[in-house]
Amino acid sequence: MDSPPLYNSRIFDTYLKLLAQRYPHVRTNEVLSYAGMSEHEVADPGHWFTQQQADRFHEVLARMTGNPGIAREAGRYAASPEALGLVRQYVLGLVGPALGYALLNRTAALFTRSSTFESRKIGDNRIEVTVRFSPGVRERSYQCANRTGFLEALVVIFSRCLPEIEHPECIFQGGGVCRYVISWPKGHADLWRTVRRWGLLGGAVLGLATLLLSPSLFPVVAAVTIPLVLLFFLAAERAENKDLSAAVDNLRDSTEKLLGQSQSNSDNALLVSEIGQVVSSKSDIEHILTTIAALLEKRLDYDRGVIMMADAGRSALRVLASYGFDEAGRRVIHETPIALDGIGPRGVVAGSFLDQKPFLVNDLDEIDHLIPPPHRELGRRLGIRSFISCPIVCEGQSLGVLAVDTIRTGRPLLQSDLSLLMGIAPVIGISIHNAEHLAREQRQAALLEVANQELEAFCYTVAHDLRAPLRAINGYCAVIREECGDRLPPPSPAYFSRIGAAAVRMGELIDDLLALYRVTRSELVWEEIDLSGLVGEVAEELQQRETARSVEFAIAAGVTVRGDRKLLRIALENLLGNALKYTGMRPRALIEFGTAEVDGVTACFIRDNGTGFSMRYVDKLFRPFQRLHRDDEFEGTGIGLATVHRIVNRHGGRIWAEAEEGRGAVFYIAL
Repeated sequence: MDSPPLYNSRIFDTYLKLLAQRYPHVRTNEVLSYAGMSEHEVADPGHWFTQQQADRFHEVLARMTGNPGIAREAGRYAASPEALGLVRQYVLGLVGPALGYALLNRTAALFTRSSTFESRKIGDNRIEVTVRFSPGVRERSYQCANRTGFLEALVVIFSRCLPEIEHPECIFQGGGVCRYVISWPKGHADLWRTVRRWGLLGGAVLGLATLLLSPSLFPVVAAVTIPLVLLFFLAAERAENKDLSAAVDNLRDSTEKLLGQSQSNSDNALLVSEIGQVVSSKSDIEHILTTIAALLEKRLDYDRGVIMMADAGRSALRVLASYGFDEAGRRVIHETPIALDGIGPRGVVAGSFLDQKPFLVNDLDEIDHLIPPPHRELGRRLGIRSFISCPIVCEGQSLGVLAVDTIRTGRPLLQSDLSLLMGIAPVIGISIHNAEHLAREQRQAALLEVANQELEAFCYTVAHDLRAPLRAINGYCAVIREECGDRLPPPSPAYFSRIGAAAVRMGELIDDLLALYRVTRSELVWEEIDLSGLVGEVAEELQQRETARSVEFAIAAGVTVRGDRKLLRIALENLLGNALKYTGMRPRALIEFGTAEVDGVTACFIRDNGTGFSMRYVDKLFRPFQRLHRDDEFEGTGIGLATVHRIVNRHGGRIWAEAEEGRGAVFYIAL
């Protein structure tokens, strides 16, 4: 289908849950087949569908259910617990419908790219919502009905009562936009606030009238009125606190899910970085693949995995590395090749290799006719039901196949899983290709550059994706703070502190990843540099930030080098910043800069009298995400020295370190 993807899979997942609950006679596989969809695509929250697919989906659904109003029913159903929180996930952390509608444009963008939503408050419990289509989008009237049901669902979540919705302007009836006016009954807290307000006013009027007309009765009236008004205040306060507590509990659940997703994305970034280290440090193919398989098992949420490579004659694929299998299963897969040159059905794995295309299979029985009998028997012996097969390709040539499955957890495999593995497979391919051409140094250098470029691009994409959950966390926290203020009951402040600390930590990690990416990608500008002067500038800036400490910088004059000023300044900021950080426990910090002859080479050095480190771990010092001290001792992300290492390497130089625990460290740079 040639139209752009506009509608998120979660919309259609709600329809399927509605069918299972209220229309069990409808065969969902027929609905999806007619619409050009698959079950795993609908289950994948990262998948989007086109207008044509949406139209065919509704067409067959209305026919098979006999309900032309199925779209509006599905919109309402999004608020039900059975729908597993399509709308609830995003608005239950709020205090009422008004805030849900205030965030509508932000929430709707998670589900549709076809239109924008604007909301305007026109009363305490009355909202106007305006929907405008994106350029080139032509929706259908059933989608207006679905939108109406969705708007009703926002109120049903909180009050279990359908709101009144007026539709004074509709695109499908000649209007320029779709405009909805929604009103809903007040909740318990709103009613008690009204009672409190009128009770206070009535009590004051009654007391004043009694005092003026019959002073002798005032004590009696006051004795009755004051406790009654206080009772109204207590009831209103209790209703408000109940709403706030429910909002905070739901916000905490949503935040924990977002932080979990952030951690998953961070783990994926670490995996790519670690694979990159294998690429650059190993030369034996089987050793490379065994190490990568161990990393996949450690970092990814799959039960089993294999890496298969084509033999010398490219007549069969053989498993060279695997994880997750018992001894019997491991022996079977390593001893059973998959033929590439046979006749008849060639199977999914061979097809993935030969056509250089990935395959995602969630039910092996559905493609039984495409699998050769020996492969079917092997799949049954191993209990394979759902799996992903990705080709390992380098420079246009198929080298092997990476495959994973989820036999124990039984979770469905999604498009996002396929995308992740397709980002990893080329890096594996490059590592193998490099090992095969190790003797040709010039060719190997070019392939390593390709590997680094793909690795850095993937890290850059992952780092940018991490910002989305951070924005969501901060956005929800900001709304709660603005609307609730100091009314949050304990222990809500502690929850927000934990959320904020996690967001700050993740933000620092993202910034460091992006800085590492820029250092690798930026173009070098060569010039003569007064390195002593540059060190002095950085030292002065650091001293201005640490005015409360006693810090002495001893900087040798006249040290000049040829290099890129911007990158060398970044390297000095990291090295001098580390020296300042790790001398934090010294009453008087001393940081020195100069030159020295080391093994016949003139090198610049930065020495400090800080905490130092054990030389047993020096080989980890310049690797990304490697830290030699605990977070509660010294903060950091483990990217700084990796950045310095990249900068020095780009200048054709070398960096190394010497240290002793408790007696400081010295870093040498030879350019």
